[in-house]
Amino acid sequence: MSNNSINMGAKSKKVLEVVSGWEAVELAVKCIFFGIWQLIQMFVKRLWKGHRRKSKNSSVELTVDNSVGTHCYIKIMGVKYHYVKTGPKTGQLVLILGDAPDTGKLWGPTWTTVVRRLSEEGYHIITLDLRGTGGSEGGRRSDLAPPRAVEELSTLMEVLGVSENNPAVVIGFGIGGMLTWYLAHCHGRMIGKLAVVGAPHPNLYWQYPPAAFCNRVLHFIQWPNFPEQWLAEGAQERDGRWASSRACDWSGPLNYVRGAAWWRVRANHRIESPTLLVGARDSAAQLVTSAQYCLSSTLRMVTTPDPTDLELATIVQDFLIEKEKSSEFEPRTLMGRMLGAVAGRGRELTAKLVLPPVQG
Repeated sequence: MSNNSINMGAKSKKVLEVVSGWEAVELAVKCIFFGIWQLIQMFVKRLWKGHRRKSKNSSVELTVDNSVGTHCYIKIMGVKYHYVKTGPKTGQLVLILGDAPDTGKLWGPTWTTVVRRLSEEGYHIITLDLRGTGGSEGGRRSDLAPPRAVEELSTLMEVLGVSENNPAVVIGFGIGGMLTWYLAHCHGRMIGKLAVVGAPHPNLYWQYPPAAFCNRVLHFIQWPNFPEQWLAEGAQERDGRWASSRACDWSGPLNYVRGAAWWRVRANHRIESPTLLVGARDSAAQLVTSAQYCLSSTLRMVTTPDPTDLELATIVQDFLIEKEKSSEFEPRTLMGRMLGAVAGRGRELTAKLVLPPVQG
């Protein structure tokens, strides 16, 4: 690994702070208490309804459209990653971090159209499988904790030719969006632009959970094994929301979430790169609070903040493909920009929040 990579790794350790002291003790106690309560509820529910045997077809195998790009494998810090590359190698790199567990939505017609359009514009797109999803290797919770995850992702970017002089664009969905936040804070100079979809800032972990499946069970998720089984058994009851109901498919997503609970971004640290934040239409408070960790951000609200949303596809393309736009009607005050983020629809939802630099 180069000296430049080592220096950036040292910087990332200064940005990330581990939860310690009384806060860590209090968190551990809550995890034990709420975990026991959740287990009791699970046991009572099984007694009441009876444990249903799963059918042999409960697992769904994901398929990827080979026409989208070329499948590749790469070993980073001893870990095998799978990704799909699209577009000319000479173009600016766009790193796409999907949600976890993998639902296959990145390979639907809506998002593949976005990938092809970016490819036509000269971008080199890398769609990466997070650890424990798709064809990428899994890992324990310590392997997927923010410091290690950030180091692996930044090393991958460096191997793919990204540097401070040749920055990448990073797009993250859900759990991938959470990792995008960490990556932008720790290695911001390697990122020219970033888009975070459906993922609040990691410092808002307990106020706004990092993924839908975390709602009301964040403390229970810290337990080993039981959360994987609980989510797997309930996956088929959620109208096919997740593509697989195997417990092993939840290991990666849960270990990313488990690690995030014990790490914070330094409170006064801000992201300098232009940032697009996208959330559901009822997520105005979350978006505005998350935007406080960015020096320059664009806020958008859509019906469904995932790769299947047609409006999101247009928003991301407009954000990346620069066009000459008139600023005649752009709100000039901070309050006007916040109101603009929640009042309109489509492009009228755009609001630029430019916060003063923070010394740190």
